[in-house]
Amino acid sequence: MGTKLKHVIAMPRAGATRASLVAGYTRLDWLIQPAAAFVLSRMLIFAAGILGDIYLATEEGHWVADPNSPFLSMWAKWDSQWYVQIARSGYWYQPLQQSNVAFFPLYPLSVRVAAHFLGGNLILAGFLLSNAYLFGALIFLYQLAKLEMLDRCTSSPEEGAAAARRTIYYLAFFPAAFFFSAIYTESLFLMLSVATVLFARQRHWVLAALAGFLAAATRNIGVLLWMLVMWEWLRCHGWRITRIHRAESWRGLWSGIKSDWVDVVVLGAIPLGLLLYMGFLQTNFGRPTAFIEVQAAWGRQNIGPVGVLARELKALGAFELNKSNLSRLLSLVPFLSVLAMTPFIWRRLGEGYALYVLVLLLVPAASALQSMIRYVLPMFPVFILLGWWGRSTLLDRAILTTFAVMLGALTAIYVNWVFVA
Repeated sequence: MGTKLKHVIAMPRAGATRASLVAGYTRLDWLIQPAAAFVLSRMLIFAAGILGDIYLATEEGHWVADPNSPFLSMWAKWDSQWYVQIARSGYWYQPLQQSNVAFFPLYPLSVRVAAHFLGGNLILAGFLLSNAYLFGALIFLYQLAKLEMLDRCTSSPEEGAAAARRTIYYLAFFPAAFFFSAIYTESLFLMLSVATVLFARQRHWVLAALAGFLAAATRNIGVLLWMLVMWEWLRCHGWRITRIHRAESWRGLWSGIKSDWVDVVVLGAIPLGLLLYMGFLQTNFGRPTAFIEVQAAWGRQNIGPVGVLARELKALGAFELNKSNLSRLLSLVPFLSVLAMTPFIWRRLGEGYALYVLVLLLVPAASALQSMIRYVLPMFPVFILLGWWGRSTLLDRAILTTFAVMLGALTAIYVNWVFVA
């Protein structure tokens, strides 16, 4: 009798414990879900990188970033050399030649600062920072995706959280997501971009301006965040592009400017990230647009997206399976895929996101499609839309499996100095 009584008393306690654990998990899902996506995706690329480094042949004569650590050296290839050079020695400029002024300062500056606490090891500092920035980006993106889902797609918190979870997994396992762990700006720029938009959506305009300012000091296209944030500010004051012909839309906008003009001024800080770098270039080299001028040394010629696309399609006409055409396909397919998705982004997430993605896509495509699979990485609205589409279990598994397989394969060849993007 006593044993039965104890069992009856224990059951409510067990139920209360389970309820407490569920409540704790719900409160911490903003951290748990990004952490899981981060750990699982990094396990995949680290394993693929190590196996690729062991079993695939590498051409002789390439730069070895850290002779004492083959593992760290795997994540410092191609453009990583420029960032390490800036962090170590600063900027230099030679007209009509490849020069490190093409690369914006915030990422190499952060690497240089972190290296002071790591015995001066710039490679270790870059690797750790890139991964930390990725983790931060996943945290911000998970929260933004949930917010967008509940605001634009569904009234169910569970469905919104599931879509947000798919969003960060699709991003973390995207075929080019190994760049997030490499000594590249991708993870920092993504983190700052998503943070900018999340703060704007939460009406924290000062924080949005700060994050946007830093993003504009990370990549030249970071200045485009000003457009997206201002679009959100306009949306907050009742202005819509679909209501542009209505007088009340403009009256509401004018009322918003009169009452909240300080926010508009604050958001003007976003382009300062670009302008300050241009001022630095003017002071030191007398060429404020040097970062644009040197692009020609990388074979980029501005002939417009249509001309570039026609050129790429013509080159694929006599297709042969080689490294050059593999790189061409890895650029063309993402370009066409994202271009096809922009109307759906407009319809599901709004015109601001669609226009932002379209500009991010067409700006580099005006001169070349090269590296487009990497340029897709900061286009977070694409992944939010995929997260919504992934409600179908079959599609979800197909996307994640395809992404993961390609991520492992591309990581293995990247660490062997095969150009991916």
